[in-house]
Amino acid sequence: MLKQLVEIIAMCAQAPDGGLSAVDSAFRTRIPAHIETGALQAAGVPLPIDGSRYRAYFATTKGWALDDNPVKPLAAPGLTVISNACVSGAQAVIEAVDALLDGDCDLAAVNGGDAITGFIRAGFASLKATGSGRARPFDRERDGLTLGTGDATIELRRAGGNSPYPCVVSYGCSNDANHISGPSQDGSGLALAILRALEGIDPREIRAICAHGTATVYNDAMEARAFHAVFGASPPPVFGIKGAIGHTLGAAGLIEVIVSALVATEGVIPPTVGFEHGEGEFPLDVVHGEPRRIEPGYVLTTNSGFGGMNTAIVVGPGKP
Repeated sequence: MLKQLVEIIAMCAQAPDGGLSAVDSAFRTRIPAHIETGALQAAGVPLPIDGSRYRAYFATTKGWALDDNPVKPLAAPGLTVISNACVSGAQAVIEAVDALLDGDCDLAAVNGGDAITGFIRAGFASLKATGSGRARPFDRERDGLTLGTGDATIELRRAGGNSPYPCVVSYGCSNDANHISGPSQDGSGLALAILRALEGIDPREIRAICAHGTATVYNDAMEARAFHAVFGASPPPVFGIKGAIGHTLGAAGLIEVIVSALVATEGVIPPTVGFEHGEGEFPLDVVHGEPRRIEPGYVLTTNSGFGGMNTAIVVGPGKP
């Protein structure tokens, strides 16, 4: 097993919008950053952040909403905004891990959040990416994604010895440079990110895969191809959460890191809401109907976004 790199010492996520649907989108996007401020204060981090010992990373598809330093407690240079389409949350985790391993900080807080607006809905509709109802990840009758509102925060620090906290073990990134919005259909870009994340790890050690699983025709087919390319004819059990909470955009990758950490630690895979019948060309063992118990261990979580970006993060349980 690889050495634990970074511990996830605190994490939380929430899905409802709290009745803020009518509030200005820029203001709504800033709200998770204020939640992150509270998380930092609870961890004993002095504010404002000076960037010397503590770093804060905020993931959103609306980076413009944090321009001109509207979130005053998270003043630069301690705050980094990651705005990289649907991999923003995962990319923010990766940037935080790098900062910790490079010795740039002792503690990093990562927050992801987005405001779902009429403009966002219209954009996905124009791409014919939204479904007729609840998202159905990897189901043969899937017809598009469902948008969701959510926010998540985690706190990270360098791992030390036998720790009870779940951890980030490794990661990989790639860009398939295929299209401004559509992924490379052969799955090669995502497969490359996964292979980079698995360097030094026996693929057979991966207990489960938390897939991006948007329930669009192209994304799910691409992911299935990538999983088969890396793991062969029988990839590990696959699950996705977007059928349950929707696609939370900038928060999605971060929420999925949290869920994966819980799966890695507790050894219980949640069912994939919306999945009923799989496809035949690149079949996957999609967990559905009921939770499935597994041996605690490594869990791989993947994300892909507009512009061809792909991320893969391996999380593992702590060592009590």
